[in-house]
Amino acid sequence: PNPRQDDYRITASIKLPRITGLRLDVMPHDWHTDGKLSRGKSGEFILTNVKLQVRRRGASQVRDIEIASAVADAERNAKSKRAYGNVADTLDDDPRNGWTVASSDLASPHAAVFALSEPLVLADDEELIFVLMHRSTEGDANIGRFRVSVTDQPGEAVRSLEAMPLEQLAAHVGDRVPSTLRKRLLNQFLEDQDTYQRAKRQLDLAERQLAGVKKATEALSVMVLAEMDEPRATHVLQRGVWDQPGDQVSRAVPEAILPWPMDDNASRLDLARWIVSPDNPLTARVVVNQLWQNCFGAGLVRTPEDFGLQGELPTHPDLLDWLAVELVQKDWDLRHILRLIVTSQTYQQDSAVTPESLERDPENRLLARGARFRLPSWMIRDAALRSGGLLNPIVGGPPVMPYQPESAWTELFMGRFQYVPSQGDTQFRRTLYAFWRRSIAPTFLFDAAQRRVCEVRMSSTNTPLQALTLLNDLNRLEPARELARRAVSESSSPPTRLETIFRAVLSRSPSVEELRVLTRELERALEHYSDSNDATAWLTFGQPERQDLSHAHEVAAYLVVASLVMNLDEAITHE
Repeated sequence: PNPRQDDYRITASIKLPRITGLRLDVMPHDWHTDGKLSRGKSGEFILTNVKLQVRRRGASQVRDIEIASAVADAERNAKSKRAYGNVADTLDDDPRNGWTVASSDLASPHAAVFALSEPLVLADDEELIFVLMHRSTEGDANIGRFRVSVTDQPGEAVRSLEAMPLEQLAAHVGDRVPSTLRKRLLNQFLEDQDTYQRAKRQLDLAERQLAGVKKATEALSVMVLAEMDEPRATHVLQRGVWDQPGDQVSRAVPEAILPWPMDDNASRLDLARWIVSPDNPLTARVVVNQLWQNCFGAGLVRTPEDFGLQGELPTHPDLLDWLAVELVQKDWDLRHILRLIVTSQTYQQDSAVTPESLERDPENRLLARGARFRLPSWMIRDAALRSGGLLNPIVGGPPVMPYQPESAWTELFMGRFQYVPSQGDTQFRRTLYAFWRRSIAPTFLFDAAQRRVCEVRMSSTNTPLQALTLLNDLNRLEPARELARRAVSESSSPPTRLETIFRAVLSRSPSVEELRVLTRELERALEHYSDSNDATAWLTFGQPERQDLSHAHEVAAYLVVASLVMNLDEAITHE
């Protein structure tokens, strides 16, 4: 059969001690259309995806093996506007692109080589599955005749179509080996040296990120808005239907808020002046309500996204008005308003709640006690970096890539985009500079806005994933490790070290009972990490230059304690 789309699965037992790459040869045949490469109408093939999987014989569960790169002897012409052509596109899960050689000779054999990310060693009862997917939107382009080969050779042997270095060496038996071949043989030898490869990966990553930073400092072309010579006609759409224009309208402002003289040449500058006009009753009230919300967890108006008739009335209208007037009179000085709020007796009240006050005012609308609410996740990360002495206070510049789980982007972007965490001190910049995509926020921001609509109210979620993130995420563990290392280096006394950790996170000394619990957990951790291998495995994460293994068993134990303190309710809660 020759369906419009088809998947081929080749299953085989492999005798090689390991597998580093695969080679796919596609061959013409007399049975194909005009003796070309497939039985499709055009005689071409379109390979959209390839997958390598491993399965135990007799079992149904498979595991995917990552393919790092692909090269081919022929690809799409660079001038072609067609989506299909590049062999590298077979490594994602997108059927809208893939490999074809339509611009080349379809009556000749063609080959592609796929390199694995890591050498694959199969168990005796495991077998290999190589999957070829033909799921293009055009269809009718399944490969007709092909051969699959595997190799155990590393390096350029699986990253190019040239003869492998050892194959070339065999051709020079008894002859002087050319210097170019010597270099290829040396590079292939180094591919199997773990120490060299670890250092090389770190260097390659640092060089890529350095190039990215240099590029970010270059002049940028920025799109700006400009007034049209002839304003475009704007209509009210009937029932919101785009192709049913109603009455024509012109620029204006809501007169119910503040009437403003507008002529035919009204511009965005006029709108800006209207927004910040001292006579505008809305802007300053919205701003101070937002500042109050940041300090108390809820604004004086509990519906910050709606100050209209459908929103809630302010709990303290006179206070809201006074703060708004103060903001305008102080030339919109936000720090002045924040200073007023946090130095007030209302803000500095104890958060403790009695049964009577809880029954009378469960939401604390009367402000009879101090506010208590969980800090937003971006603030929790910044606080952890500050406690660990890692926070980078540099202002401005390009975004940074905080740590995220390796698989966070894989499924969403079908392998087309790779997320690489930033290296060096850039990693520890404030969360304000964290890189976002509209479709996925940084995974450690468990209460982040969805970004589909404008959100001005902090969301509060309670899922087990929060606890798992705060315990295991590298954005938390790396500051905890630095704090543990600092405590170990500054003192040899366990109580003093525990005091250092506790003060850095909570800004106070531990009580007698708290110190007893911390000492107990420290002793348990010291006993566990007395094995240097366990301590080394626990400490080797994050920034390569920070993986110092001196005093490894002590630092590993105090890291457990530092992580424990950073996860206390007091450390992640405003109270």
